[in-house]
This record gives sequence, C-alpha cells and structure tokens, in this order.
Amino acid sequence: MGDSILSLVKRIIVPINAGSSPEQIAASKQDPWAKSGKYALGWVYFSIVLLFITSVLRFYHKFGDKIRIALRKEDTFSHIHDNSSRDEYELPSAGTDSSTAHFFPEHGPLSSGKKQQSSISAIAPLKNTIAFMRWIFYRPLPVLRIWKIHIAFPSLGASAIVFAALVFVTLYCFIPKPLYYASIFFGSPPLAIRAGMIAVAMMPWIVALSTKANFISMFTGIGHERLNVLHRWGGYLCLFLSLIHTIPFYITPIWTEGALVHYQRYLPQSVYVYGTGLAALIPLIFLCIHSLPILRNWMYELFVFLHIPASIIFIAMLFWHCKNFLTSWDYLWATLAIWVASYAIRLIYANWTNPFRMSFMIGEESAVTILPENAIKVTVATTMRWKPGQYVYLRMPSVAFFESHPFTISSLCSNDFPSEYGESYRDLALVFRPFGGFTRKVFLKGLENGPYKTYTALLEGPYGGMRREMAAFDDVIFFAGGSGITAIASHLLDLIKKIRDKKAVTKSVRVIWALKSPDTMEWFKEELRICRDYAPPNIVHCHFFLTGSKPNESESGHLHHDLVQEKIYGMLNGLDKRNSAYIREEAAGDAEVEKELRRENEDAITALPQVYIPNSNSVNRNYSYPFPQHTQSTPTVTSYQVPRFACLPTHRRNGWHIDYYRPDIPQMLTEFSRSFGRRACVFVCGPPSMRVEVSNTVAKLQQLVMGDSSKDEIFLHAENYHI
Repeated sequence: MGDSILSLVKRIIVPINAGSSPEQIAASKQDPWAKSGKYALGWVYFSIVLLFITSVLRFYHKFGDKIRIALRKEDTFSHIHDNSSRDEYELPSAGTDSSTAHFFPEHGPLSSGKKQQSSISAIAPLKNTIAFMRWIFYRPLPVLRIWKIHIAFPSLGASAIVFAALVFVTLYCFIPKPLYYASIFFGSPPLAIRAGMIAVAMMPWIVALSTKANFISMFTGIGHERLNVLHRWGGYLCLFLSLIHTIPFYITPIWTEGALVHYQRYLPQSVYVYGTGLAALIPLIFLCIHSLPILRNWMYELFVFLHIPASIIFIAMLFWHCKNFLTSWDYLWATLAIWVASYAIRLIYANWTNPFRMSFMIGEESAVTILPENAIKVTVATTMRWKPGQYVYLRMPSVAFFESHPFTISSLCSNDFPSEYGESYRDLALVFRPFGGFTRKVFLKGLENGPYKTYTALLEGPYGGMRREMAAFDDVIFFAGGSGITAIASHLLDLIKKIRDKKAVTKSVRVIWALKSPDTMEWFKEELRICRDYAPPNIVHCHFFLTGSKPNESESGHLHHDLVQEKIYGMLNGLDKRNSAYIREEAAGDAEVEKELRRENEDAITALPQVYIPNSNSVNRNYSYPFPQHTQSTPTVTSYQVPRFACLPTHRRNGWHIDYYRPDIPQMLTEFSRSFGRRACVFVCGPPSMRVEVSNTVAKLQQLVMGDSSKDEIFLHAENYHI
C-alpha cells in the first residue's frame, strides 16, 4: 500500500504534458522542481538570506557602539586618576534634594579635559553603502487617499521586502513548466502544487513574526511590534498563494476526465481533500480580512479576541488538508514548535507567571494618577528591569480582566532610583491619554477612586527598545509631538546620566517638543527640571513649540503669554502651580483676596538649590530664554513675528526656547547637521506628519555621509508604535 501511495504522489507531481513523448516524459522526471520538498526550499533560502544580512548589520553596529563607549570610559578613567581637585562643573553634595542626589551620586571629580573623542572609523565602502541604502529606505511612502479612506503603506524598507517576496514566489510558481496539464488525468497541476507548498512553508515565518518573544527579534534586534507589519503582509501573501493553489483544482476537479478512478484506487478515503482545502481557506480569508487596518482599528478588542482562535482553527485545518504530502507536516510541526516556545518564553516575561519573582500569581501594586490634559499615569512598583524606550503589556484585572495593552515605559530604571517598596523594586511609570476601551476604563477608575487607591497590575515585558546605543553618538536630536514625549523621557534621562558619569561620547543633545498646551509639560516637569539644572553645561538644548497658543498683539494676548511663561517657569522650578500670575487672575482685582491667596501659597514656594550656570556675554536678540539663571528673575517672551513656521537658528549654549508656531523640521535638521560630529542619532516619536518630515530630511542628510569623510553615519529611529 505504501508503494502504491508513493507511486500516485509521484504521478501527481511529475510535470507530464499531454501528448509528450516517452523521452520527454523521462526527461521531465529529472526536473528538480518535481522532486519532493523542492517547492518550498526556495522560500526558506530566501528568508534565511534576509535574516542573515539583517543580523550581520545588527552585530556590526552593536559592537561598534560598544567599542566607542569603552574607549570613552578608558579615556575618562585615566583623567580621573590624573585629577585630584574638584572640577568647577561638579555639583556640590550639600544642598541638593533627594532626587538629584540619587540621580547624580558622588563619583569623584569630573574631568575638565577636552581630549578629542576616540572613534572607530567605518570602512568607507561599507559606510557609503549603508548611507546609500538609508538614503533610499528612510523615505516613507505617501498615503493613498481614496475619497475619505486613507491607505497607509508600511515603511519603504518593509514594502521592499514584501515586494521582493511577492516577485520571488510569483516567479517561483509561474516560471517552471508546465503550469498545468491538458487533462487532470495526467496528474494535479504543478502550478497549484508549487503554490500550495510555498504557502505551507511560509507558516513558521508568519507565526514567528507574530509572537512577542521570537528568535527573529533575538537575531536582528527588531522588536516584534515592527516585525508585525511583515506578519500581516506575509498572511496576505499566503492567501495569494492559497488562491493560486485552489483555482486550478476548482477549474479541473479530480472527478472529471477519468481522474477520479486513480484517486479512489490508491487513496479511497482521501477524496475529501477538496473539502478540507476549503475548510483551511475560509479561516485564512477571515484572518486576512479582519486584520485590515480599517477593521482592526474599528474593533480592536474583537480583533484581539478572535485572532488567536481563528489561527488555531486554520493550523488544524492545514494538518487535515495536507495529509503530510511532500513532507508538508514538517513545516506545520515547526510552526507549532515556534508557537509553543514563544508562549513558554512569555511565561518568564510576565511578572505574575514567573515563579522566580515575588509577584508570582499575584501581580504587583500600582497607582493611577490623573495628569493635566486628562492624561493618565500608572505607576507600578516592580522588580522588573527595563531599558530606555521599551514597552510593557499592562493588564489590570479590577479594570478589565481580559484586556492587555502595550504602553511605553516613561521612567528610568536605575539603581539610584529604588522604589519606596524596597531596594529591589523600581517605579515603572506609564503615561498615556485615554481614548476608548481599556484606557477610558482606567481613566474613569482613576476619577472614581482618586490617587490613593491601589490596583493589581499584571505586566508582560519589557519588549522592543532601540537597537543602537544612544550614548555612542556624538549628537542626539529628539523630536516629540504631544504625548510622543513618553517614549523620549527615559532616553533623555539615561543619556544625561551617562554623560555625567563619562560613559557616553555624546557632546550635544537637542530636544524639540511640539505640544498644544503648556499643561502637558507637567507630565515630565521633574525630568525637564533635571535636564535644565543638572545636565553638564552646553550639552542639552530644549526648544518647545506651543502649537495651540497663537500670539497676537492685543492686551489679552500679552496676558496669556505671561501666564504661559510663568506657568512653565513655576513648573520647572518646583513652584506651586498657583504662582503670582494665577493668583492675580483668580483674585480678579480684589487686593484682599489676592493677599489671602498669596499667604496660603507662601509655604509652597521654594527655590531649587543653586546650580552652575556658565557665563555668556553673547545673547541672541531674536530669541529669549524662559528659564532664568536665578529663581528671582522673570522669564521674557519671544519677540513675535508672523511666520508660519518657527525655526531654531544658531543660538547660544544652554539655550532653552519657547515658540508659538509649528516647527520647521527640515530647516532645523539642516541647521543642526552643520555641527554634527562623526555620528548623529535622530529620534522621533510623534504624529505621522512629524515622522514623515523627519524621515525625509534624515534621508537627504545621508548625502553628507557619502560625501564627507568626517561623517560616519546619521542614524534614524522613528518610534511609530501607537500608544
């Protein structure tokens, strides 16, 4: 019986043309495309080559970054031993509050030496090749607008991979001849067999790209949230191949032209393969349709609830349909192995399923705080450790038991910041805006129970993060739009701390934050205060664009600007929110009420410790600096013009600016690039329009790398994971 089945399988897959001569038939049997397993190996080789190239580039950059930082540490070590006196830039230990003492603990004197940073020169051909590829692939594809429907394509790099895969499998299916037989009597259409086997061979990769903990992320350093776009398009490609596999059998079914006799003779119980094929195709069509962005965003909770069960049904139907023809079950068993391994690893990532954590089976305590602009801050005391820019999946059983959503971690994980729960705990902060579903439920719970109610938090992660070492770049530029600052805050604090500890080669950090309301600054007022007062001088430059506040020449307009300036001034100097401008506004001209309000707020107004501010005789006439050198001075307002954009010109060191217009990102980046060192990093997290402007500009700046031997790279990290 086994020999009979094998004979039939060979007869089905061997490409025999109707009417061919015996010599042609014998020659066709030597065709490697007709051999068992050859249909899928091409796709496997294609995928492995892409994975190998990406992994090599990842390790090349990773070790280069580590070497540059190690050289910086070695240089610093020699300077520390050569200096015996305290540097003028070192902060005194007395007079600092607890947060700054933790953030900048005493490590001995800081070196004032200006030794040129050591660097590892990139190989010119490789450097130029990488810059050329970035010049192409950093550019985003335009959004396709059809009436009110907006179709956003993935990044140009992801689109190129998808297009290359589409071309590859299409040629792989249609180039080998014959595509089909003149009659089903001679066997199944080779085109259909090839397409079906490639579709089955794609399953391990599709599942691996969908899992949170997967080997592709381990090798490439690319987080699963970025790989997920390839997972979706891989599913669409699998559906395309499945239709190519199905249609020929639908046109020439086996019960025509006498072919049914052979199937009933050798496989009397297997005629139902037609039905099982339909049973596998229907779940696949459902998975692809309900994964379309317009439907996924409209009913996200339903999508999450149905996607996994539908996937399980699809894999089960594939087992039933394939019958292990041409070793097809090997790919399906590999798919199950990857799936099970991913869930097993996730048990270690989740704080309540890891038996080595105190939170095993109980979770950890969290608090919910309502911030200005109706934002939410969830603070979790956890033993989990994370890196800047990573995110976690948050589940709060008392809010929504079955819902788990990803949020970027906005706090810094450092040994200098232990939680009040104990030395082994850290405060993990998640800041986000409420929209619908889970986030709205958290917001309503926070309003109902107040800030002193604790909730059980089940965390899974951390995942994602930046693939490169930010401390290995000479210049770092952050672009944030609105709540995009949540992905930047931890990076900024970590970078400043490494600069203070002489563990970074970074010489310039610029923060450009476009926001609608100054109240949003209160989300991270402590982080901004640290950046302003305790970062090494001439390092950090911040520029805020209040796009929701339009300047005008009226008296009310000037009053509004005074309120905004004094509000920001108060927030970043530790003052009470009800400062003099707000008190005057609330008193409404009543001297007695104003006097009483001032008396109530006297105890809340305290000054920060004195910090070192370098002297500067040059003052830019076009831009003022809202963060004064002494707590008694009053910030001034930018002299307003009426341009559509506000661009940052050459400005003095330690310049902090506020403008009331939309930033001209291309002009700003072009201006910054004139002072770039060997390596620069541009980090953006904001709305799509901001990411598009930054990406296009950084792509154009790759010409500097290709044309200037003193520039090694300009790297872009676009944080497009929606939170």
